[in-house]
Amino acid sequence: MAYRLGLDMGTNSIGWCVLDLDADGAPCAVRDIGVRLFHDGRDPQSGASLAADRRDARSARRRRDRYLLRRKDLMAALVRFGLMPTDEAARKALEKRDPYEIRARGLDHRLDLFELGRALFHLHQRRGFKSNRKTDAGADDLGKIKAAAGKLAQAMNTSRARTVGEYLYARHQRGEAVRARLIGAGVRAGYDFYPQRSMLEAEFDALWQTQTAYHPELSGETREALREILFRQRPLRPVMPGKCTLDPAKDSDDTGGFRAPWALPMAQEFRILHELANLRMQFADHSERPPSMGERDRLARGLMGKGNLSFKAIRKILGLGDDIGFNLEGEKRGKLLGDQTAHVLAAKNRFGPGWRNFSRARQSEIIERLLEWHDEVELTRWLAIECNLDEKAATAVATAPLPQNHCRLGRRALEKVVAALRAGRTEAICPATGEALAVPVTFDRAAENAGYRLFHRPDLRDRLPYYGEALADHVSGSGNPDDRDEINWGRIPNPTVHIGLGQLRALVNTIIRECGAPHEIVVELARELKLGKRQKDEINRRQAQNQKRNAERIEKMARIGQRDSGENRLRMRLWEELNPDDPLDRCCPYGGRKISLNRLFTDEVEIEHILPFSRTLDNSAANKTVSLRVFNRQKGNRSPYEAFGQDETAWPDVLVRAQGLPKNKRWRFAADAMDRFEGESGFLDRQLTDTAYLARITRRYLAHACPTVRAIPGRLTALLRGKWELNSILSDANLKNRFDHRHHAIDAAVAALTDQAMLQRIATAAGESRSRVIETIPEPWDGFRDELRDALHATIVSHRTDHGVEGKLHEETAYGLVRNTDTEDGFNLVRRKPLTSLTDREIKAIRDRDLRQRVSDCLFQAQAAGVNRDKALAEFSKETGVRKVRVLKREEGVVAISGADGHPYKAYIPGDNHHVDIFETPDGKWRGEGVSVFHANQKGFAAAWRREFPAARLVMRVHKGDTLKLTAAGEEKVMRVHRLETSNNRIRLAPHQEGGNLDRRHKTSNEEDPFRWLIASYSTLKQAGARKVSVDVTGRLRDPGPPG
Repeated sequence: MAYRLGLDMGTNSIGWCVLDLDADGAPCAVRDIGVRLFHDGRDPQSGASLAADRRDARSARRRRDRYLLRRKDLMAALVRFGLMPTDEAARKALEKRDPYEIRARGLDHRLDLFELGRALFHLHQRRGFKSNRKTDAGADDLGKIKAAAGKLAQAMNTSRARTVGEYLYARHQRGEAVRARLIGAGVRAGYDFYPQRSMLEAEFDALWQTQTAYHPELSGETREALREILFRQRPLRPVMPGKCTLDPAKDSDDTGGFRAPWALPMAQEFRILHELANLRMQFADHSERPPSMGERDRLARGLMGKGNLSFKAIRKILGLGDDIGFNLEGEKRGKLLGDQTAHVLAAKNRFGPGWRNFSRARQSEIIERLLEWHDEVELTRWLAIECNLDEKAATAVATAPLPQNHCRLGRRALEKVVAALRAGRTEAICPATGEALAVPVTFDRAAENAGYRLFHRPDLRDRLPYYGEALADHVSGSGNPDDRDEINWGRIPNPTVHIGLGQLRALVNTIIRECGAPHEIVVELARELKLGKRQKDEINRRQAQNQKRNAERIEKMARIGQRDSGENRLRMRLWEELNPDDPLDRCCPYGGRKISLNRLFTDEVEIEHILPFSRTLDNSAANKTVSLRVFNRQKGNRSPYEAFGQDETAWPDVLVRAQGLPKNKRWRFAADAMDRFEGESGFLDRQLTDTAYLARITRRYLAHACPTVRAIPGRLTALLRGKWELNSILSDANLKNRFDHRHHAIDAAVAALTDQAMLQRIATAAGESRSRVIETIPEPWDGFRDELRDALHATIVSHRTDHGVEGKLHEETAYGLVRNTDTEDGFNLVRRKPLTSLTDREIKAIRDRDLRQRVSDCLFQAQAAGVNRDKALAEFSKETGVRKVRVLKREEGVVAISGADGHPYKAYIPGDNHHVDIFETPDGKWRGEGVSVFHANQKGFAAAWRREFPAARLVMRVHKGDTLKLTAAGEEKVMRVHRLETSNNRIRLAPHQEGGNLDRRHKTSNEEDPFRWLIASYSTLKQAGARKVSVDVTGRLRDPGPPG
């Protein structure tokens, strides 16, 4: 039997529902339903990618490894060339010599060869900062380092120090710091000085030149070999951009098929023409039109010649009055961006006006160099020679802030599409004169005119392939079939999307294996999954503002005796929009009569849809206002213009009042509002199509397994859930229960039911209702709700488990080992910490007893004098010169690290538990032993219980996230392991469907939400008949049965 698959994709969940279809293709039964949960690859608190933390730690390890290898190579070379003793003890003795004195003396006087070796070895230890133009461009402290390097150069010039070593030796003699340290905090933090790599290279050359006069055996070959090792730096691996979405690269050498940098002149022109094609002038009657070809060309010339054009300037260029607005204009956008690259490079301190005299090919060549070259010094030299720039201008060009990132098109497609955008034209009617205007085509038409197909049907497969193979134009890989899929095909950088598409593949392929290929797939994507970080931050900011305003509205309603409800808060919000500045002049937008605050909550006033709901199915706040009932009845199922536009006396006043509404509502009062809403494809198609980027690629991906795939925007799922009372299946009230993961399955079922026929039924029901408020929507088939309820109650939520040994082996801090814990009050670890960062508890654990007392006295006196604690510690540090102190710590189960001699020299605190072995001893008792991630990674590791209880048998190995089946309160339950509390010999469990903040729910447990943790000791688990069960991706449970 044919079926339709409904999917509800979130950031860490996929709800799914299989609906059988009758002979007419209409849903008639729920065949199967479920929920798949997985980790989204981000930190729950910060939202940052977990891969970023791992990458930072890996980079630090690699930097350290490279430093040690370079030091080893340098020492070997110094010994080979006779600049260091062959005897290790002699080399150790040489380390005690003051390197700063040697470096300063070596500029004018003879050094013996070992002294020269000591100086060179010290140069390597602190070889200065070398900026990488590409990777350091966004570094927070780069500006501080460059400023400090400038201060150092100035100080060296003032003190007439020829090298960094000579300057630091003078500081050393005065008792001043010789290491670059960050001083202060926040935006005021900075360095007193910071050596640059080029300064150390110059010092190497100066030392070598002086000493060769005394040591003729120092050959040029020796100099080059040592210099290469000392200043060796591994070049960065180039990052391949993604493939062009219209004309993707055929292989790695096809550069025209990879996405072009936004900084290229062609890409800047593409962005400008693309935006101008989408620009619309908006007139007083809320009608609009695009610019004509001539107007577009005037604006394009202005934007190509400037960094930006304000909308005020655009009005002036086009000769428009101040009453004319633009669709792209808003509170947060007062201008259109011009050619950002030309604006930056044509600045007086860079190329000046001469930049615009270069051919586009020459401009592109220079920009490619600016984007690709890492070494600022080499780039500056090239600019000076090839572009005839002085040193100051060349440096300014090399450090110019060019536009970042890549556009979606490659160079080959850009040339064709830009040409099509320049020349392409279509017709539009001018609303003021009624005449036809030649106007520019938009991107989709231009792409077609350039010979590209925006939409094509992918090859149908029996199973979904890896998404990188199906979406090859969105990723870039090695192209080597011997590599694993992620490397061969490439991957989407966003970890949430990468994991989500991988889980989607696993789920859909399992469903296909069990049910055959679907007749149709309908997918709804969570808003959070479709947003970038900047958009999420903006939404969070807006939500915080809305929460504040809602609190103010609730307070106002309480003062006039109105209850707090969703409808009343919406009334208040819509009422405020009528005139944000004057509460005494808020009028019905249609009739003009005043609506006071007290009148707002009477039957005289209604919340109404500006464009009729029965014709738009737009139930968003953007389509709502408050009006007097009498005018709402007069308006009926019509748009404002259809209802009042023929009244030449009243209509101008309606438009004036509409002008005071938010911008996203004003256009709905235009004469062509319904035409603009419906567009070319009609409003039902709009409801059935989500055009967001992620929705598009998800639809394309799923189309490899099903010929008919729709991604819906989900505007109506809340309405349908409420009218069919589906929310009450998981909750006593008819409210969405987000604490129950099975609500994702309900959303998937509703998505699967959202088709053309269903939307037509909703529109018909809305049109037939006198109040235009839908009271009921018939169920899709008789018994639907009961059938869905039974299926949901039988659903086992599938949680993705991870038993791999990858993960954080231990805490990042390395501790020293306390040899005699008896003399240190039982403390077994010690570490150095900045004095100003210590907590009160850590101050009591300062190892130096005398210093501990002095710091305590300082804080006591500061408190008595009302001095800030942090300020007091900073002053104490400055006066005493104590920057860091040794702090003791007491910790059990630490991991000791041994040196080459086999003796432990440092320790780490283990990270999380990897698993718990639950075992049964011969006396029938269940016990458990936790194994950390660190120990799970040790080759040949064997748990202690196997030695201590050789006759014991392993009952089960439990990981966090595993699923257990047990009997609790006389009922068999499926529970998920949330925490391994090995120090307390217990684990913490919750029913498989429970979600939200479980700790908070446990603490605030009440009749409305009675959730409580099940905290079970190992013996309790035995009594409950607990056993580990497996749940596959579709929720099929495999139970081995109670333990024997």
